[in-house]
Amino acid sequence: MVFYDRRHLFHLPMKELEDGIWIENPDKPERIEAIRSALESSGFQIKEPRDYHCSHVYQVHTPEYVEWLKEKSLSVSKDREYFPEVFGYDKLFDTGTPVTSGCYLGALASVSTALNAVDSILESEAVSYALCRPPGHHAGISTGGGYCYFNNAAIAARYYQKHTRGFVAILDVDFHHGNGTQEIFYYDDTVFYVSIHGDPKIFYPWISGNPWEIGSDSGEGFNMNFPLAGGTEGPEYMRTLSKALQEIDDFAPDLLIVSLGIDGHKNDGIGHFNLNDEDFSMMGRLIGEIDVQKLIVQEGGYNPVANSSSVLNFLRTIR
Repeated sequence: MVFYDRRHLFHLPMKELEDGIWIENPDKPERIEAIRSALESSGFQIKEPRDYHCSHVYQVHTPEYVEWLKEKSLSVSKDREYFPEVFGYDKLFDTGTPVTSGCYLGALASVSTALNAVDSILESEAVSYALCRPPGHHAGISTGGGYCYFNNAAIAARYYQKHTRGFVAILDVDFHHGNGTQEIFYYDDTVFYVSIHGDPKIFYPWISGNPWEIGSDSGEGFNMNFPLAGGTEGPEYMRTLSKALQEIDDFAPDLLIVSLGIDGHKNDGIGHFNLNDEDFSMMGRLIGEIDVQKLIVQEGGYNPVANSSSVLNFLRTIR
């Protein structure tokens, strides 16, 4: 089952500040539209999600952050965007994530997309895919960043637990470490967060993703990071993925959430791994061997062509 919400089209970031230079923001609607079109052409059933009450967002994010984002988004005109000016007052932690007139609505729709997918899991679907935009895994408890506003995977995990009291594993295969997801569950022993990503000594977000970050208090041992060097190719990546999946299998979750980023593809331009279309087929095949229901949540991936072929390959093999 595939869920997609066209309201992501209202979120139109124009630029970001990188190394003191204004550049074009890569989080374009086309990156998601290309995936949707490829799935439709290949016979996947795509459902328009129903809306969910915004209270589900507060299971993960603070009221102060949610209200700040809402008010800022409503105050921005359609031809403008707001960037953080005073960190701490402004609730975005980088200069690459603007507040647009459509980001709040788009972020809520992205959450609803993920929650619809969870409900299909609760109704016994084996694999469900949430074609989310904006992405979510950089959004923490009280901040957004990395093109992310609300943490779709984390909210989905809490929603699932609300209905089942089950244990959840989150496997993050986006090129960039999911600092937000790690922060949200760092003290939690009911959600096991595992991430494979570019080494934070070199790559964004720099502030997290090291192997010694293992969780704390009750969550100690329930956070695991696998940082890899830039240029990593398929064979080495799959060896690492196999290790990560063994840890997840040992945890024996009731649900596996995959934060799926395509920015590790060699043609992506934002990430720095050297994976190809066939590697995403293998990734889906290996993850599919874990005998548990799976929710796939779209994260990064900024080349529309690479996105469409890789997601299609991934979903075909994980099924």
